[in-house]
Amino acid sequence: MPANINADHPEDPEEATIISPDEAEEVVEDADGDVPMDSDSDGDEPMEVNLVNDAKAYFDKHGESIFSIAAHPIDKSIFLTGGGDDLAYVWTPDHIPTDPEEAKIIPREGKVIARLTGHKDSVSAAAFLGRTGQFAVTGGLDGRLQVYDAAQNWRVVDEAQEVQEVNWISAHPNEVAFALGAIDGSVWVYSVDAGAGKLTIKQVLTSHTTSCTAGMWTSDGKLLATVSEDGSFYAWDVDSGRSVVALTAADQRFAVEGGLYSVALSPSGSVAVVGGATGEMRVVGMPTSQAAAGARRTAGRPQTGGGGSTGGGQAGQILAALHTHTESVESLSFHPTQPLLASGGVDGKIVIYDAGRGYPVRKTLGGEGGHREAVVKVEFAKMDGWILTSCGVDGTVRRWDVRAGTELSCWRGHLGGNAAEGEGGVLGFVQTLERIVTAGDDGVALVFEGVSGGGIAAPTITGATLR
Repeated sequence: MPANINADHPEDPEEATIISPDEAEEVVEDADGDVPMDSDSDGDEPMEVNLVNDAKAYFDKHGESIFSIAAHPIDKSIFLTGGGDDLAYVWTPDHIPTDPEEAKIIPREGKVIARLTGHKDSVSAAAFLGRTGQFAVTGGLDGRLQVYDAAQNWRVVDEAQEVQEVNWISAHPNEVAFALGAIDGSVWVYSVDAGAGKLTIKQVLTSHTTSCTAGMWTSDGKLLATVSEDGSFYAWDVDSGRSVVALTAADQRFAVEGGLYSVALSPSGSVAVVGGATGEMRVVGMPTSQAAAGARRTAGRPQTGGGGSTGGGQAGQILAALHTHTESVESLSFHPTQPLLASGGVDGKIVIYDAGRGYPVRKTLGGEGGHREAVVKVEFAKMDGWILTSCGVDGTVRRWDVRAGTELSCWRGHLGGNAAEGEGGVLGFVQTLERIVTAGDDGVALVFEGVSGGGIAAPTITGATLR
């Protein structure tokens, strides 16, 4: 499971006792005159710890876990991260030192473009906005939103605080706008003025009764799908502020014990898949564009029924109930062009389904050769082929050929964690055609390059730590 980002910051350690150099060098003998066994009197060299690091670059300015990461939509060399240190950074791994000797060092250190301050608690969500990425937004466990403008060197241009904690932010695919899910279950949709960068609330959606855990836009930006710990799923027509699909745990066919924590929408927007705490999944039909338009026309009229939809056909219907994981389904992803769905779970498994034939299992990835701990994220790469990328609590990032069911590459460099304790490893990633950039629970973002076509393993770096 991902790290517990609600944990309080650790208290400062007790003040160290200062001793003189003479006292530090004094050898203390026991009553028999023997020297303690841990002394270096035998001249042995200290033990060296070897860690594998396949990264070509890194960014380690966050003092604590990195909980959010985003890639700039145009400039593929710019990234945004937010962490448990209450800070966010805009940074680039493409900084080449002027010193020729430093330029030879691999992995190279990323360069800060802007240090974003103002949050009073962990930065739990971050995104670039619009097709040009002129603006960025961060949300925190302090409930605060901050908007930054690239044209003003990423200065804060507006902020808001309407909720207690921000769980996630999803940027609108076309407009300078975004949605967020809050710990109280509410969903807020904001637009950002393209000139001044000022925030405007478009909608407040309040049907979830407990924490809203995930959300995603359809590719055309007309509908927003959200899920909650209370086990409910809603598809919203944001223009009207009306739900066009509403399913809750009161419907025993839909109910998943422990609530819902992940959601994915097919590229066409015709199907939604949700994943829950017990490893169960539900496949739900989504309304057509015409049905959504009908919802806008009837906005303001009384809604009938608690769990249907305004669309005809399969909209709002449960198309399949899947239970292939034994623990929580943390991540879901549809292939951009092929009828394939991938799921990743706390049980360490990645399962591939045939979305064109009723969602039978096509492949199960993992076992002895896969992630040894919880899978945190799965995402199909937007490239030709059948390539899936995954990350996990074991500290690795992996690439898979889902057609063959084989692992293509495994990149290491992060410290592994313990899923049972809810912490450790890689908490997320973003990927381009050229690289994968991670968000580490160890406070480091790693950059793996040469990844097109499945990945080329970088040289192994020996050392105790990146920092």
